Amino acid sequence: MVTFLDLLTKWIIRNTDLLHNYTVIEGFFRIHYVRNEGIAFGLFHGSDSQWKPVILTVLAIVALIVVLYYIWTTPVDEKVMSLCLGLLLGGILGNFIERLMRQHVTDFIEVHWRELYSWPTFNVADSAITCGVFVILFQTFFGQHEGQLEDPENTAANE
Repeated sequence: MVTFLDLLTKWIIRNTDLLHNYTVIEGFFRIHYVRNEGIAFGLFHGSDSQWKPVILTVLAIVALIVVLYYIWTTPVDEKVMSLCLGLLLGGILGNFIERLMRQHVTDFIEVHWRELYSWPTFNVADSAITCGVFVILFQTFFGQHEGQLEDPENTAANE
């Protein structure tokens, strides 16, 4: 679903001139069509290396393999982790498919605070990847772990 939504929104942005530069909320949120030939945050966008397409393709394939491995090895009852891995898979696929078809990724969501701060322009796939990674990191560092999931009644009976 993430991949479909990502590719659909990118198609709409590319094919609707009105949305190439459209202010949604003045001083905060704008739709701005950008062709990103690099990776996250526009890294490598200006690089003219003949190896760039190969490296970006290999990175995407490795990321897909890693995510698929975790999907297959994550227990079914770990719903939050499964959701996060699904977000990662959908986002990686959305950007990968577009990069294969167009040699760039369409970015269009621009969030800024007046003229003081601007976050790099992104898309639905980037949002899914960011949310998935954030929740995985949050679960890893602050979530409950197996040792914390003991039944308090059972623990009291063993003492």
